[in-house]
Amino acid sequence: MHVNLKFLVGCFLFCTPLWSQVQIRGLSFLNEQELQIYELTNQFTKEKKWLQTVTLDTMGIFNTELALPKISTIQICSGSKCGLLYTQPRSRYILELPEIDQRFYNEAEQDIELLFYNLDSNDINYRILGFEAWMDNYIADIYQLKDLRSEEFILRILAFKAEAAAVYGNDTNTFLQEYIKYSIGLTIDNFSVVGGPTKGDKYNFYLQTDTVDFSQPKLIEYALTFYQKFETQVDQNTYAAIESALLYTNLELLLATLVKDPYIYSPEWAEFVALDLIIAYHQNKRIDQAATLQLLKALARIGRQSGLRNAANFYWLEYSKLSNGNYWDKNYVVNELNISLKPGRYIYLHHYIPANQKCIAEMAALQRLAKRYEDKLQVVTLYPSEQTWTKADQKAFEGSNWQRVPFSKSHPIWQQLSWTSAPAYILLDPQLSVLSLDALGPLPNARAQTIDLILNQLFSN
Repeated sequence: MHVNLKFLVGCFLFCTPLWSQVQIRGLSFLNEQELQIYELTNQFTKEKKWLQTVTLDTMGIFNTELALPKISTIQICSGSKCGLLYTQPRSRYILELPEIDQRFYNEAEQDIELLFYNLDSNDINYRILGFEAWMDNYIADIYQLKDLRSEEFILRILAFKAEAAAVYGNDTNTFLQEYIKYSIGLTIDNFSVVGGPTKGDKYNFYLQTDTVDFSQPKLIEYALTFYQKFETQVDQNTYAAIESALLYTNLELLLATLVKDPYIYSPEWAEFVALDLIIAYHQNKRIDQAATLQLLKALARIGRQSGLRNAANFYWLEYSKLSNGNYWDKNYVVNELNISLKPGRYIYLHHYIPANQKCIAEMAALQRLAKRYEDKLQVVTLYPSEQTWTKADQKAFEGSNWQRVPFSKSHPIWQQLSWTSAPAYILLDPQLSVLSLDALGPLPNARAQTIDLILNQLFSN
């Protein structure tokens, strides 16, 4: 197949017209018959926006076209294994997803390296790969000087930076310029040597900006490194203010405290550091879920830049996903989802899809269940608003007196509830703590189990 590929590459190169914005043709040696293509829209969250599913032919070849009006970060995935490339508008790419040697492949590390064929020398991938190879070789040549002759090492570092500035400083491709600038910051300027750049030097050169470009991978990587564990980098009074703001969900105090720091200064970077702190405190269980969600919701609402708002909303969605034992935010349920809660009642969330025969067939049993426990259990039906209700649906719901709430398919609630089929159920207690994320239904399952047994046990206690 490798021999055939050379022939196919020639065909791709000379036979492909340039009428679409981005064309990708390739060969996959991985096991999956389909590939998923995503765009990484936010480098802070690494959020994936699905673009296409492509099917491989019998030789493992695929061909696709993407409408991408600016330089974009793309992932091509086979299962959990993904290769990354940057795409320029009106470009074409010929690439290979190589077979992975399982003896050396780390299953925890899912990145694979794409192989490019006939890559244009002006393409962003070609230039990034060229720069990274140059920098890696340069560092390898001088690294032994770091401890032996540190002054010479610094002079060689300065010479590299000067040459990089001469080569790329006037380049019209701002994405490339920024990528190279922050790559140098993450490597060349990150060596701990006497006479190297101070923290102030690094801030002044790399982070003294009025905006944050959330699409630039190396900028975000550099900033996350620079501000990592920021609460440990400040004086005692600032630390106490950060702690208080996070513990008492006071976003205004948090931002006011951060913006005074000489290594933050701008409101945009204060919001960036605030988001990083909220996530870190949540992951280390230094603040509870309710505080995390409240802070993220507020930041998603007031953020000055769309990239920051999108990142805060992304994490709010991630952390608000229901799981066994956690709580559903009552303010969100009542005020945003418009679900009416009855005091003291358990909640039985019901996923219904109109015209679905299994959903319709289960309604009679659900009505009997609701009647049996009407003083202790509240049924709430959620359904996609785009679906058309049939006469069979209307008849199935006759006599039911519980709330039915429609949501569009794009509404975040479907991501929070993680429902993949219907009918489906979630059981919560009166405080909205999740008792069962995949609750039994009113009809017997394969083991002759129903939710009735669980409810009997709950209410008998």
